[in-house]
Amino acid sequence: MRKFSIFTVIFTFVALILGNLVVATESGDACGTDWPFCNGSLIPAFTDYHVVIEYSHRIFTTMLGLVILINAVGAYIKNRQSKAVRRLSILSFGLLILQSVIGGLNVLLGTPPGFSTFDVMFSQLLLLTMVLLSYSLHESESPVEPHHREAVAMSYKAFTLGFVFYIFQTVLGAFFKHSRASNVMLDLPAHEYLIKSESIANVVYSLHWVATVIVFVGALWFLIYSMKFRYHLPLAWLYFIFILLNAAIGIMIVVTKNTVLMSSIHMIVSTMTMVIGGSILGGYWFKLKKRKMNI
Repeated sequence: MRKFSIFTVIFTFVALILGNLVVATESGDACGTDWPFCNGSLIPAFTDYHVVIEYSHRIFTTMLGLVILINAVGAYIKNRQSKAVRRLSILSFGLLILQSVIGGLNVLLGTPPGFSTFDVMFSQLLLLTMVLLSYSLHESESPVEPHHREAVAMSYKAFTLGFVFYIFQTVLGAFFKHSRASNVMLDLPAHEYLIKSESIANVVYSLHWVATVIVFVGALWFLIYSMKFRYHLPLAWLYFIFILLNAAIGIMIVVTKNTVLMSSIHMIVSTMTMVIGGSILGGYWFKLKKRKMNI
């Protein structure tokens, strides 16, 4: 199941990128409010590229559900002795069910403004769970000098705090976009608004940047300690670079008034950051922490 778990992570990542394409091209309503059908048909008439994008996303996510189910059941059966594998397998299955319900409701309700935030939140948590489950199936020890363990544990606490804020930042960014607060702040037209007040939109945007600063400090702290004690150094650099990229692209989105291209790039980079952060967390829980570090 080890190789299949990696395949599941990749498959989940691609599904999230395809979902972003649906949002970026405003294709979410292309199949109407029919679910699991598309415009009343199992196989719709592909008269519009929006229908092609939305229908492809639905087919792909259906396949993803099957892949995640196989991964969860297989991991659970073959690794019953591992408490972490059992818990993560059950969690991945639960998140899959929840994500399916939210996706279905989003379609049936006609993608109301703000509701897609739940879709983004649980899909990112599902991806993170897939990464952690994969790491739990690849447990192997990484040596840490005994006199370095306390400092390493402290750096991981800083990373974990920053990563929690990164997840919060991602969800808040999704809410900023899907509530149409971004349209209000950037003076862009929209069909429906959840947030119409410019002052509230500015508050949400400010909170997003406060979270960005906290994430940056946590990533920098972790990078400094990784360089000092020589552990997880490639991932630490990647995480730090992608945090900077997220911030830079966020600024470009404001400058370009949230174009489809910049929105898509931002989603890809933020999803990659989630994978990298999950890999660092998984490496700590299932490699370094396994050596009974003092935390």
